[in-house]
Amino acid sequence: MNKVQKIVIFILVFLTFITRLVTLSKVPPHLSNDEISIAYDSYSIRHTARDEHNNFLPVSFQSHNTYKAPLYVYLATITNYFLGNSEFSVRLPSAILGSLTVFVFGYIIFLLCKNINLSIISVGVLALTPWHIYTSRMALESNIAVFFLVTALLIFFNSIINNKNHLLMLSMIFFALSIWAYHTEWLLTPMIMFLLFYIYRKKIKLNTNFWLATLIFVILVFPIAYNAWINRGTTARANTEIIFNDPGISKIIKNSNISKLKKIMIVGESFFKNYSDYTKLGHLFFDGLPLLPKEDPYSVGLFFLPLLPFFLWGFFKIKLYFPNDYKFIYLWIIISPIVPSLTIGGTNMVRNLATVLPYSLLIGVGLYNVKNKINFFKLWILVLSIFISILYFLAIYFYHFPFQMGENFQYGYKQAAEYINDNYDKYDQIIVDPRFGNINIYVGVPHLYLAYFTNLDPKKMLLRSDSNKGLLFDKYHIFEINWNLEKILPRSLYLVPFDNQPGNNFNNLRTVKEIKLPNYKVEFKLLESTN
Repeated sequence: MNKVQKIVIFILVFLTFITRLVTLSKVPPHLSNDEISIAYDSYSIRHTARDEHNNFLPVSFQSHNTYKAPLYVYLATITNYFLGNSEFSVRLPSAILGSLTVFVFGYIIFLLCKNINLSIISVGVLALTPWHIYTSRMALESNIAVFFLVTALLIFFNSIINNKNHLLMLSMIFFALSIWAYHTEWLLTPMIMFLLFYIYRKKIKLNTNFWLATLIFVILVFPIAYNAWINRGTTARANTEIIFNDPGISKIIKNSNISKLKKIMIVGESFFKNYSDYTKLGHLFFDGLPLLPKEDPYSVGLFFLPLLPFFLWGFFKIKLYFPNDYKFIYLWIIISPIVPSLTIGGTNMVRNLATVLPYSLLIGVGLYNVKNKINFFKLWILVLSIFISILYFLAIYFYHFPFQMGENFQYGYKQAAEYINDNYDKYDQIIVDPRFGNINIYVGVPHLYLAYFTNLDPKKMLLRSDSNKGLLFDKYHIFEINWNLEKILPRSLYLVPFDNQPGNNFNNLRTVKEIKLPNYKVEFKLLESTN
């Protein structure tokens, strides 16, 4: 490694961490409902060893009528212990492991092709791609799952290339951790492991180390598998999000008048449509990143648009640089979108996040292959176009995204919690309407935000009652307010959406605070009783 290469690597390390850590608490503008679920459960586990729903050290965490994988919650208890309740503390594990994923990925490439320049270029692609920056800055289970998956791959290749069969055991541990981290890896990880064992079967020694490693993997994933089995009829995410639960497909499957062959064809058609949507170039390079409203013309792709031709070119040049491993790489590219294609709800870049790795490799190979085949002028046009794309993305992400998308992240509940924290003793009851958005079309999870950002003793949440009259815990009563039936009691505070105001008949309520979105639109009002 020469001096220039060392400098480039240092710059990439700096850019990787800075793009994932700077203003981490403010961009995205607020914890999403999935993030606050992880944040609160980590806070509750830290103090009580129980989650929001009073389950003792669960293997699967109940969340918004579904279930989430457990590993992120347990990792976040560590940062919660040191940093307390904040956006930064819950997002930090994702930012750190997302950053480390970049360099583990680069090490795999170097291990397989022994080409430091190709490795550096591929690292640069992954480090600066909008897709990976976005997901690394949120508390997302899929992001840490990708880290454990890519680390398992690194250890596996190190084992077979350097004839260190004992490392298989460590590789199996990381494969198992990826399954503990996110539901996509429940199927994707075994598929990748099967490919590895088949393609590299001649290099794997079936000795004591191998069988012990296999046994350790089975033992580690058994709790997850057992929990999924006993909850197969519940709202576990693997059940609720599967393609068979699409309303249209479910109706067809249950129809006894439709033949089995036709049912299979309909399910297959839906799967292949999803797979096509996930692999569309428009989705990947034009509008796949949800930074702006769907109708906004200034959309951003998962990858930078100038890299599109290199993505296509790299697909045909993989064999040139990976003569011993191209079969695995091609199959890795093919199978990565399979699991998200089996789910409902349209394209979801979070479920498909593992695909960012082989796609970044394709782009890296394409860039490396042509860098010595274009003249100086064309090279600088390419560099300038990529640089402009990076600046454009950074402007959209760090300014326009938080400005326009605050409502999508339930912005305002933290700000309400700050007021409540400062005035908690003034009120005997705090009534919260969970609706928000234009004409109150959304129903949020304000109980998690308010409890988390006010540092409410988690034991009080464990004593809550939930019925058709709403959710009650501590001083809080959360339900959809009907002002025609509401009786205002003394020392009461109301947190209500802007579109559900009490009207002029309620002279015994006064506004104490308006909470505005980053785009200055009033989202919530805090009202207190005056009687």
